[in-house]
Amino acid sequence: MTMQKIKFSALDLIDKRAVSWLADEAETLTAFVTAAAVHPGELLEAAAFMKEFLKGTAEHSALADRLRLGDTSTESILACIGRCAPTYRTLAESTDAELDELLADLKSTATAS
Repeated sequence: MTMQKIKFSALDLIDKRAVSWLADEAETLTAFVTAAAVHPGELLEAAAFMKEFLKGTAEHSALADRLRLGDTSTESILACIGRCAPTYRTLAESTDAELDELLADLKSTATAS
C-alpha cells in the first residue's frame, strides 16, 4: 500500500510554519520534512517533540536525522519518536489523558449529587 504524499502547497499556514521551523531545526530542506510526513498531524507532533527535546539531545538528533531522510525511510515520524523517547506522551496521548481525567471528575461529581 502506497502512502499519499503531502504537498507543501496544500498545507495550511500553521502546518507550513511547522515545516519551515522543522527544516531549520533539522538543518535540511522543507521538501525533505514534507516528504517525511504522511499526515499533517505528524508535522505538529514533530515540532512539539523538538521543542521538548532541544538541540544537543539524543532525541532531537534522532528525529532530525529521520526528517533529513525524507521519504526514503520506512520509519514514520511517530515511530521514530516512540523509538527514541518511549516514555514521551504525544499530543494525542496527552489530550486523551486529560479528557479521561475530566470524564472521571464529571462522573464523580454526578455520583456525589
